[in-house]
Amino acid sequence: MRTAKAKGIAVGAATTAAAAALAVGPAAAPSVAGPALKVTAPAAGSSAKVEGSLLVQWSNTTGKEVDVWLSARTPSGAHDRLSLVAPKAGTRKAGEALATLPAVPPGTSYTIEVTTQDGKESDVSGPLSLIG
Repeated sequence: MRTAKAKGIAVGAATTAAAAALAVGPAAAPSVAGPALKVTAPAAGSSAKVEGSLLVQWSNTTGKEVDVWLSARTPSGAHDRLSLVAPKAGTRKAGEALATLPAVPPGTSYTIEVTTQDGKESDVSGPLSLIG
């Protein structure tokens, strides 16, 4: 009988330890860092007026000064910079600038690009429509 009790206790202890481990949950997965520079506004599909103003927002963990560009998508999917719309826009982790858009033909293939001044990091918004 004593052996059975000892085994019962051992099993009970093992069961309690297993239950405690499950209550804590599995080990957390390592965090994956997001991009160092990310355009957060304008949203894809937004529109703005040619020669109007546009609020641009971004996150920046580079600690570097950024510039904001109006770009156009090319048929190959690349982005051609057209105009520097907010130079030296800041180094803050959550940045924003009110960009003044240049005189360009109305269209739907425009984007906003935020780039570090050294050109090592950049991000491009989704498509932006400029209306006349």
